Amino acid sequence: MNYHETLVLYYEEEVEGEAYFLEWANAFDDPDHRAKMVLMGEVARHAAAAVRPLLEKYGLTPRSKADLVESGVSSAREASADWDTAIAGMTETFPGYIDDFERLEAMAPPEDRALLNFLTEHEVAAIKFLDLEKSDPSKSAAPLREYLETPPETWVPKAA
Repeated sequence: MNYHETLVLYYEEEVEGEAYFLEWANAFDDPDHRAKMVLMGEVARHAAAAVRPLLEKYGLTPRSKADLVESGVSSAREASADWDTAIAGMTETFPGYIDDFERLEAMAPPEDRALLNFLTEHEVAAIKFLDLEKSDPSKSAAPLREYLETPPETWVPKAA
C-alpha cells in the first residue's frame, strides 16, 4: 500500500477502535475496567482527530463513520469480557502496531511526520497502560490521560 492508502486505513482503524472500546466497555462488570476501556476509546478518537487534517489535505475519503462504528461495535461484541484475557490479548498485539505506525511515518512527507508521530504515540500510551495494568492498576490510566491532554498541534516528536 502507498502512503495515502495506509493513512486512510489507519485513520479508519482508529475510528473503528473508538467504537470498539466504547462498546467493549459495556462487557465489563467492574466500573474501573469499564472506565479504562472508555479511556482507550477516547485515545483512539483523539488519535484519529489528530490525523484527520492530513486526509483533508490530500482529499482522501475514508469509509463512512457509520460503517466504521458498526464494524467496531460488531468486533467488540465478539471480544472476551474477561479482563485478564483482554489485557493479555492487547499486550500481545499492541507492540506490533508501533512498527506499523513507524512505517507510515517513514513513508510520509517530512511535513506530515509530527502528526503521524502523534498517532504512533497513542500506541505508546496504550502499551504503557497495559504494562501498568499488570504491575500497578491504580496508576494504569495515567498514560492514557496524559495522551488525551496533549494537543496534537503542539506535539513535538521525541528524538529517536
